[in-house]
Order: sequence, then structure tokens, then C-alpha cells
Amino acid sequence: MRTRIPIPALIIVVLTILVAVEATLVNVANGRELQVLSIGLVTFLAFPVMGLLVIRQQPSNAVGWLLLGIGLNTYLIFGNEDYAAFALITHPGSIPGGQVFAWLSVVAWIPLILMVLLFLPMLFPDGRLLSPRWWIVAGSGLVFAVLAFISNGLMPGRVSSVYPSLMNPLGISGARETLGILNDLSIPFGVFALMGMLTSVVVRYRRGDSLLRRQLRGFLLAVGLAIVPFAVNDVNPSLSELLVVLLVPLVPVAIALAILRYRLYDVDVVINRALVYGTLAVFITAVYVGIVVGVGALIGSGNRPNVLLSILATAVVAVAFQPVRQRVQRQANRLVYGKRATPYEVMAGFADRMAETLAVDEVLPRMAEAAARGVSAPAARVTLRLPDGSDRITSWPDDMSAADFSHVLPVSYRGEQVGEIAIRKRPGESITPSEAKLLADLASHAGLVLRNVRLTTELQARLNEITEQAAQLRASRYRIVSARQTEQQRLESEIRNSVQGRLESIRAELGDAEHLLVQDPTRASEALDRLTTQTQGTLDQLRDLARGIFPPLLADRGLVPALEAHVRKGKVHVSIDALASLAATRYDPGVEAAVYFACVEALRRATTSTVIRLVDDGDELRFSVDGLANAIHDDLQASQDRIAAVGGTLEIREGAVSGGIRLIREMVPA
Repeated sequence: MRTRIPIPALIIVVLTILVAVEATLVNVANGRELQVLSIGLVTFLAFPVMGLLVIRQQPSNAVGWLLLGIGLNTYLIFGNEDYAAFALITHPGSIPGGQVFAWLSVVAWIPLILMVLLFLPMLFPDGRLLSPRWWIVAGSGLVFAVLAFISNGLMPGRVSSVYPSLMNPLGISGARETLGILNDLSIPFGVFALMGMLTSVVVRYRRGDSLLRRQLRGFLLAVGLAIVPFAVNDVNPSLSELLVVLLVPLVPVAIALAILRYRLYDVDVVINRALVYGTLAVFITAVYVGIVVGVGALIGSGNRPNVLLSILATAVVAVAFQPVRQRVQRQANRLVYGKRATPYEVMAGFADRMAETLAVDEVLPRMAEAAARGVSAPAARVTLRLPDGSDRITSWPDDMSAADFSHVLPVSYRGEQVGEIAIRKRPGESITPSEAKLLADLASHAGLVLRNVRLTTELQARLNEITEQAAQLRASRYRIVSARQTEQQRLESEIRNSVQGRLESIRAELGDAEHLLVQDPTRASEALDRLTTQTQGTLDQLRDLARGIFPPLLADRGLVPALEAHVRKGKVHVSIDALASLAATRYDPGVEAAVYFACVEALRRATTSTVIRLVDDGDELRFSVDGLANAIHDDLQASQDRIAAVGGTLEIREGAVSGGIRLIREMVPA
């Protein structure tokens, strides 16, 4: 969707055109030469054009409005004096507003200086100051403008060196000294604003990312080239006029390209061309000055033009132009795009770099950089296809991941695509046959590299998985040891609190019975019978404790009989669902113990509907305990660890419905 151009912008452009036409007409009517004015008309036309282009895409960007203002202000300066002279001197009273334009010729330069030297550099490229505190610098510039406006606008005297009789209509006689003080007072504010502007540009460049720095480099390069014509003006005015037309428009063009670089051309191309043309201009100037001026002074031609020297200078420039242009182009490419290696250097450097590491975070950026530098592309992207279907994407430079890559080359290893290499060429450039061959060779070498990197990534993932499993195993073993210690402490406590106390009581009663044998044999016999019953109960309790540690029935007859014996002793009826053949089937002792104690642990939450199911399908022994009151994970952690220790799994369904345990093992013959 195209953005409409704001009406005020169109009004400024129309007004600029009218002022330019007015300046041309009054210039001709006054009988002045059109050369200087024509140069200005052609040169500064780029400012309103580029300003309109920026405003069309970014209406809120103040830089576009500044470009429009600079264009209007410049043409106003060109036409002020001639309009005032036409209205007041050459054709008095023929057109209105002569006094106004005479006064404008005194002050019109002030807003132009303010826009060009202060606000444009400080607001470029987004149209905003770095922070609110930079308004101090802008305020200092405004104070300078106000003081200069007052001192110059009210200063009496002539307003033009071309028309000496043209006077300032608002000049105050007798106030020259006071106005001079105001003018001097404005200078410190102007100097402070200028230094603040330079500081702002430096700070913005240092804080900016790579894109912002490229924008500022293009802008500053254009400004530097625009200064060249004014530097050579005293040496060769004619050449200076030509360079003004060629180089000054680069400033608004560079600004527009930097701001709208994704909608127009790559700013690096403009920087490259500007470097080449600017250097060639300096070369031509140096040759001309060296031969025409230098040699002319040696042979004593004085100020008279020497046709032979001019022809000689032209011949030297013609002969040396192409070699110099090629050398300058190579240096400009190296400066703007970086070093472009030969295909051999690319492949050799790629092999050396890839031999150093197989880390994905290092290989992919190096590969992308090698591909980009090999074909002198501004950006490249490398994609690694991982076995799980995901991609690892790396771009060079890092901030070019969202760029449009026009040339994509798949990378394969033994028929399997392991990634791709993508190249982004500059606008207007395409992949040459030699570059295509280089990329194909690079892709063939990259196939093995990406395959090895992928294997390294897989091994790293498996190593991480094994490390995690080892940590879980260590934690499981620790829990098993802790559970055994807890069980030993529980058994010790039960023996001490119950069995030990009963044995001590039996021993004391035996002493009493010994005395009764002499005194009352009948009572002694009754006491011995009672002690026999107590001893039997204590033995039964010890057997129960022993069964809790490892029931003898489990070792003697196997899993199903041991579970049946345990269920019969329980207070809640629990049924066992298992084939009759399982009662005689024996398994590895560790497997039987793990299943038995897992079931016993689960039966602590047994209800009247609890059922133990055992299934042996030949490859797997499955068992479950359903109908539990609850199945809390923490309570069965020890059972999970015990099952895992023999290579099985235990699944727990939270809640009050059921608990399920599955064990995978190998059968052991009975």
C-alpha cells in the first residue's frame, strides 16, 4: 500500500518550483549570466525531490521535511537579490515586494545554516534526537539563530555586493554598534551548537547497530565528497562548478537511500560509486592543476591560458583514466565490501577453518562467511538439517537473518540433504558462472562437514541423555540405600519395642516359675503352660518380621504362592487374578522380589475391590494392583526404584482408582 503525500509537502514543492522559476526570470531580466544560477538550479533540485520521496514513505520523519526546507531556502537565497533589484532598481515599481525580498536576502541564510549544520545531522536518520537532553544543543542553535536574525535583519547598510545601491529596508541607523554586539554574542552559541552536533553524530554512531552505522557512513561520505568542490574553487573555478553539480546532490541522495534502503538500492553500492567517482575527480583535478598550473608556472606562461598544456593534460587523463579507474574500483570494493578472496583461497581457508572445530556454533558462521566472501556477497546463510526435522540457521553478518537470499544451493552427503547455503547478492548483480562453480565446490566440501557437525550434535544430545540417565540412576540407588536403612531402623524399632520386651517378660516369669516348682507345683505347671503360649506368640511375631524382610515362601515356592500367603493374612479381602501355570513358574530372584514387594507396598492402600493381576506372555511379565484407595507417587518411590533396578518400569495412576505396575524381564526356568 502506497502512502499518500501530505498536502503541506506538495505545497512546499510547488512553492519551491515557483521560487526557482522566479529566480530564473528575474535573473534574465536583470541581464546577469545564467551560469551560476543554472548550477544552483540543477544541483539543489535533488533536495526537494529526495525530501518528497522520504515523506511519501515516512511522513513523520523530520529529515524529509528538512530536505524540503533546504531546497526551498536555497532557491529563495538564489532569487532574493535579483528580485529586489528588479523591483527597486532596474524596473522600479514593476512588481511588488521588492523591499521584502531585499530584507530576506540579509537573513535567508540563517535558517539554511540551522537546517544544514545542526538539525539535519542531529536528526538523521530516524528524525529524532538521541534523547531529550540533546535539546540543549538544539536550543543553543536556536539562540544563535535568533541573535543572528536580529543583528543581521536590523543592521543598516548594503545587502548585496552585486547591487551596491540595494539597502536593508529595516536597518536602524545608529544601532550598528549594538547590533554588532548581538552578532558577536551569537557566535559562542553557534560554536556550542556545532560542537554538540558533531558529538551527537559520534555518539549515535558508537551506540548504533551495524545497519545504523552503514547509514551514517553513507551520509558522512556524501558530505565529505560535497566539500571537495568548494575546496578546489580557488584553484580551478570551472572544475569546481562541475564538481558541485556532480557531488553536492549526493548528500540528499545518500540520505534518502539510507532511510529507505529496503525500498530502494543498497546504500553500499552508492558508497562504492561515490568513492570511485570522487577519487577520479580528485585525480583529474590533480593532473590538470599539476600540468596546466604547475608546468605553466615553470615555463613562465603567467596567467595566460596555454592550449598545448591543456591538450597535454587532457591526453594524460585520457590515457591514465582506465587503469586508474580499475585500481580505484578494486580499492573501493575492498574498503566497502571487504577482501574478496580467489576461489583457491576460499577453499583453502574453508578447509583450514573447518579442521579446527566441529562445534555447530562455530562451523556454521565460518561457512557462511566463507561463502559470502568467496563471491563478494554482502550476506550469506547456512542451514543445518537435524535428524529430528528441525533446522539450525546461521547468517553472516549476524543481523542479516531476515534478508532476502536470492541464490539457494542445497548441501547433500551421499544423496541425503543435510543443509543448504544461501547467498544474497547486491541489487542488480547476479551469480556468475565462476561464482556458481565456486559455490558448488564449496557445497560439495560442506556436505561432509555438515554431516560431521550433525553427528557431533547427535552425540552431544545422546551424551546429555546418558548423563541425565546416570544422574537418575545414582538418585535411584541412593533412594534404595536410604529405603533399606529406613527399613532396618523400622525392624530394629519393632524388635526392641515388642519382641525384646516380651522376651524379657518371659525370662522374668521363668524365674518365678522356678520358685513355684518347690512351693506349688500346680501353679508352676500353669505358669509354664502360659509361658509356652507366650513363647510361641513371640516366635510367630519373629517369623512375621522375618517374612517382612524376605519371606521364605518367596524363595522356596515363588511369586504367586508368596502373594497368596500375604493376602490371606490381610484384614481386607484381596483377590489374585493369575493363570494356574504361574503358581509353578519361577523367575529371577531379583525380579520376584521386586514384584512381590511392589505389590505388598501397594496393598497398604487395599480396599474390598482390590485385585492383583499377573500376566506372563512369554516376553514380558505384567502385573497390576487395581482398586486401591489411592496411589501416591511418593509412597511408591521405593518400589519404582526397585523395579527399575532389575530393568523394569512401574506406572502409577494418581487418584483413588487404581495403580498399575509393568515389569519387563527374561524368564528363568524353574
